[in-house]
Amino acid sequence: MKCPWQDDAVSPVVGVMLMLAITVMLAAIASAFAGGFSDTTEKSPQSSLSVTANFDKIRIGSTDYYRVYLDHTGGDPFSLNSVKVVFRSDETENKTQLTRQDTNCYNFTLVGPDGPAYNDTTVRAGDRFFIDGKVASNTLGNTGIQFGNVIFWKNKELTWMVIDSRTSKTIAMGTLFPE
Repeated sequence: MKCPWQDDAVSPVVGVMLMLAITVMLAAIASAFAGGFSDTTEKSPQSSLSVTANFDKIRIGSTDYYRVYLDHTGGDPFSLNSVKVVFRSDETENKTQLTRQDTNCYNFTLVGPDGPAYNDTTVRAGDRFFIDGKVASNTLGNTGIQFGNVIFWKNKELTWMVIDSRTSKTIAMGTLFPE
């Protein structure tokens, strides 16, 4: 004697199990693509910097320069080779961005703890680096720092940002009123 449910009991169970397996696999694939397999975003260093402009002329060869100092006062270390420094004058909307390899940047140098420049390019808390810009003046007697075709005048507010070139994120930013 044969049971009436014996022949058709296997097919519905297998079908339901296959549908469940396919649903779980599709959910896993959708989750992996929607959420990403892992966090691959590179972290940008975060640091505190203090910026000052020095209007004492520095002669290199036959050209006079003024120097902008950037002091690392705390936070993550970063490499001079992987940053760009952006200066913007709010008053004139002039903007320039400098990297160590930029032709408008006449000197982009790390100063060691003892004062002289040294070859290490990693800027750590307590270190200082500087950027030299050409001395500029106008017929009114105003003095400024020239980077390429952009001039930042003394006694005018200047906004600065140090940006990590690899991630395009800001490491530090602030304003400067060169006196």
